[in-house]
Amino acid sequence: MDLHDYKKQALRTDYADYTDFHTGDASPRLDYASTGLVTESVKVLDLIKKSKKALSPLDTEKIKEELGDLLWYFNLTLDELNISFDEIMQNSIDKINRKHPEGDPTIRGDRE
Repeated sequence: MDLHDYKKQALRTDYADYTDFHTGDASPRLDYASTGLVTESVKVLDLIKKSKKALSPLDTEKIKEELGDLLWYFNLTLDELNISFDEIMQNSIDKINRKHPEGDPTIRGDRE
C-alpha cells in the first residue's frame, strides 16, 4: 500500500461532527484532527511509560494500533490543510539535511 491508497481508504471513515470543535481561524475539522494527534501520541507514550515502570510488558501490537490511529489523524490533518504526505516527507529530509549536513545515512541502516 502506498500513501495515496492509505489516504483514500482512511478518509472513508471521516464522518465526525466537527461543529463542537470550531475555534479561531482553524476549521472544526482541523481542531478535531490536531486533538487526535495529541491524544494518540499520549496513548503511545503511556504504553511505553507503563513498560518502563514494569507495570506491564511492552505491548508492541497495541503500540502499532495506536500508531495507526495517529497516522489516521495525521492524514486527516494533511487533508484539511491540503498538504501531501510527499511534501511533509521532503520537508523533513530538507530540514534533516540542513541541520545535519555531515550526517552518515549508513549509521542506522535500512530497517525496512
